[in-house]
Amino acid sequence: MAICFLINTSTGALLVPLPRLFTVETTRDPTCSSPPEQIFHQLIDHSNASDGSTFGQRVQVNTTFYKAGGPLFILQGDESTDMTCSEFMQFSQWAPEFHAATMVIEHRYFGQSRPFGNDSYTNHNMRFLTLDNVMSDTVAVVNWWRNNLTDGAGKDAPVIVFGGSYAGSIATILRINYPQTFFGALASAPPLRTFLPVTDDPDRFNRYNLVTQFWMDHAPEAAAKVRTGFQQLEDILDAGNYTDISNIFAVCTTPKEEDRDEFLRSLAAIYSLVLQANTAYLGQLFNLTGFPFDAIASRTLAASSPLAAVNETFNALCYSSIASNGCFDWTSQCSDSVGAELVPLNYLRCSYMNYDYGDGAPGSMFAPTAPYDSTEYCQKTFGITPPTKEALFAKYHFDEATIRRTTRVIYSQGGSDPVRGMGPEQSWFPVASTDPNAPRYVYCDYAAHTQDLILSFPGNDDSSLLRMRDQEKNIIRGWLSTAN
Repeated sequence: MAICFLINTSTGALLVPLPRLFTVETTRDPTCSSPPEQIFHQLIDHSNASDGSTFGQRVQVNTTFYKAGGPLFILQGDESTDMTCSEFMQFSQWAPEFHAATMVIEHRYFGQSRPFGNDSYTNHNMRFLTLDNVMSDTVAVVNWWRNNLTDGAGKDAPVIVFGGSYAGSIATILRINYPQTFFGALASAPPLRTFLPVTDDPDRFNRYNLVTQFWMDHAPEAAAKVRTGFQQLEDILDAGNYTDISNIFAVCTTPKEEDRDEFLRSLAAIYSLVLQANTAYLGQLFNLTGFPFDAIASRTLAASSPLAAVNETFNALCYSSIASNGCFDWTSQCSDSVGAELVPLNYLRCSYMNYDYGDGAPGSMFAPTAPYDSTEYCQKTFGITPPTKEALFAKYHFDEATIRRTTRVIYSQGGSDPVRGMGPEQSWFPVASTDPNAPRYVYCDYAAHTQDLILSFPGNDDSSLLRMRDQEKNIIRGWLSTAN
């Protein structure tokens, strides 16, 4: 038997201790190999633990290098269609040096961790996809590890939670709301800004302004051609010639007049994806050789016209969709190429993580778009009214002031990643004092989206990225020197 506590995430106060039996079983067709993942029987609803209903949540635990006094490095699961394995993460290389155990937890409702199997994505069954349940899942797995897998040696082990992008936001919020469980966090490219309402939010332009800036700095002639292409596209739409779109691009459905801004945002998002995935090992996802940005910039310059240049980008980045369907679904922003599970992702973005993807601003490479408010979509699709930024900050405390003062968090950003425009700014973190526990902002000019978390690939990683990873490791070493 293990003891699980229900905790008020606003105050940190213990509410009531509940006896609970933790059990695991091996998976039949494991995704991971070093070691294979297990199935952890997780409560479906942590707010109603007396119900006792559970589901199988995948976890991967490696204690090969663990010694008493060492830390636990845990990767917070994200929106992926399949589990990320610890052997592909940078912290797995640090484990021997730190005498660390490593763990991965698959996010509920994603991959194979579906509470209701194939029926998980009904609106009724997705009601348990809440931030409180997601955080409680991770806390429960950590407590299970402490009490069952280390013979008591890990009872007081410092836990460092890692996460990238959306999961980087969760890692931050875990550190803020459960400091008694999570000693520190590494949040790579966390989109912790630009939440609803966005109408008067200047941050909503940050993402595509950064995309524009990168193109202008690294391929100015190609950037000018893309800008002309979007201007011509804007003229076509604003003249009401929507049927022409199907003659220019291989879209699965022709956008209508009411789709104007959504269509333009979706096309701009593909240019963002080029930079987010700008690593050589991801080029194969888009049938490209080498770094995606370099390949796309070359194809842009070689295209016969500005609109043909824009089409070249879509053909490459939406390669998997076009190959399988003969067209690309502009409503999904070609997310199938990067392995996102869209239904639960859209649900949680309505329920508790309603960050805004951004709008095109006048003067950027892209056509200007009106502010997007997801409220109508969320109400119509899921019967949910998304919370405001103020409500989220009041409940989960990830506002700027709290982020500035929360110790032992690394916020890492890559220079080619436009998502950094949605995250904490370097100005939030003045030059650190001699306190090793001060929150840190770590930046690398040539890193893509969350690239610092991934194992190094020879010939792919710039030397500055290698130094960035060493910097993060040394910061964590400094934290751990104070743990005991």
